[in-house]
Amino acid sequence: MTLLRNGVWTDNDAWTPVESHDENESLKTDLQAHHLLNIDQFQSLSLEEKTRAPGVMLNPEDDVQVLKEHLSTLQLIAINFPKYTDGRGYSQARILRTQLNFPGEIRAIGDVRPDQILFMMRAGITSFQFETQPNEQVVQQILTRFKANYQPSYSLPIAG
Repeated sequence: MTLLRNGVWTDNDAWTPVESHDENESLKTDLQAHHLLNIDQFQSLSLEEKTRAPGVMLNPEDDVQVLKEHLSTLQLIAINFPKYTDGRGYSQARILRTQLNFPGEIRAIGDVRPDQILFMMRAGITSFQFETQPNEQVVQQILTRFKANYQPSYSLPIAG
């Protein structure tokens, strides 16, 4: 899958989702750098183990407030957009940035489309994982189209 991070295209992404585990199997061995846990896996960890979990993957129905006490140790939160029409991920990103002050990388995964990138950036998303390679020239045009907004945004200044 193709990744756009900080305006740079890359196929080199070290992050991998941790597959589901049996009830009795421990996640301790999977608490390594660049592993993404889903919210259920993250919540099943002990407090000490949560401080070692590097990344979490959120689905639209997940409550971001569950991560509140652990944001300082997380490097990446991947927000799943299962359908391009599902906008709950925008709210999750905005809450993470503006209410919870998450400083790390927020990545859009799933049905991510180039025409949504600017809106996702405005919500606080910093990287985008595409299932298929989009036209890089079109994406560049989208990213440079607007320099300011008339309404508040996380990432762009307000025109004035």
